[in-house]
Amino acid sequence: MRADQAIPGPAAVDEPQWKHALKKVNRLTLREREVFTLLSEGSSNQWMADQLKVTERTVRAHLTAIMGKLEIDSRMAACLAAYYFHAELSTDHSIPSEQHHASAVSANTVADDNGEPLPNE
Repeated sequence: MRADQAIPGPAAVDEPQWKHALKKVNRLTLREREVFTLLSEGSSNQWMADQLKVTERTVRAHLTAIMGKLEIDSRMAACLAAYYFHAELSTDHSIPSEQHHASAVSANTVADDNGEPLPNE
């Protein structure tokens, strides 16, 4: 390469691959949003399963559904999207505070593996 030739730089990146997924979060069921919230915290599948009172296999199924609905092809991209989504949600003051918690996992949330609430006993 001659000294007067420009060194090619990295390809221009418009936005991260996962950012388009943020517009599709409304496709998720309530249970998938709970998993998405836990994913934003960097939780392992087993920890999520323990918190949600489901099997690890069920968590993996939810993650597969989330990634499909958000059109994301890696767990890392899903984690980044979840983290960014929840960081933006927590700083969006146009949403009433009670709605901020609507997609978060409540300590008292109990649901079956299909995301349907179980009757309180």
